[in-house]
Amino acid sequence: MGILAKKKRILITGASRGIGREAALQLARAGHELVLAARDEAALRAVAEQCGGAEIAVMDLRDEASVRRAVAALKPVDVLVNNAALSEQGAFLQLSDAARREEMEVNYWGALRITRALLPTLSARRGSVVNVSSLIGTIASPSTSNYGASKAALEAWSVALRAEHPELTVTIFVAPHTETEMGRRVRFEGVPRLPVDYTARGLVRAIDRGSRKVAASPVYNLFLFLWRMFPRFMERQVARSAPQAFASPAPSPAASVDAARSGP
Repeated sequence: MGILAKKKRILITGASRGIGREAALQLARAGHELVLAARDEAALRAVAEQCGGAEIAVMDLRDEASVRRAVAALKPVDVLVNNAALSEQGAFLQLSDAARREEMEVNYWGALRITRALLPTLSARRGSVVNVSSLIGTIASPSTSNYGASKAALEAWSVALRAEHPELTVTIFVAPHTETEMGRRVRFEGVPRLPVDYTARGLVRAIDRGSRKVAASPVYNLFLFLWRMFPRFMERQVARSAPQAFASPAPSPAASVDAARSGP
């Protein structure tokens, strides 16, 4: 029997668009109680209406006070899905310190902030934390080095959290390149964008099964296996997918950056 066999109260960050929005719709149709978190209140209300009246929690994951205020107003939840993320695509020397810092603030520190705020009640309810990662968190790619670092940090923290809190189910979900606003702006050569409903189904399945680490598709699970067996081969394959404009940049910090964002 899976975790979602009984009705759960589930908080999803980054729920105003993309994978978070689609996962919320699927979970609402299955009869679960949703709390939708993001910065954009109008967008959250639109998704909440589509979910049949889900609760919303307007918060900025970059701001500790904002997170704590929003969480203080909520009833306890059974499942936390740390889905919110943003990505800046560009060679290492092209990205500004501000861009790199913001990625870490949302993708890594944001997940830590809301998890810490919810941890006492999650632990008491023997709940679940699901951290949405990326293949790039395992096999870093040129042009998204800082994004990969943020996801690698998220995964390392997930393993430690699982060990420190055995009463929790802690899952790392490896999302594929997906047909979302962020997915369309971040470019990889020869890498198809999978439908957002497909990725969201994989996320819902990961929540239900409580897997330690699982990807959305068999192909991405194969990639993770090949990485363990043949790391140099997989590094070369991932490196080939980076757009050449970013893979071989002129060493100028002032070079332009192709930005791709998914708001928290």
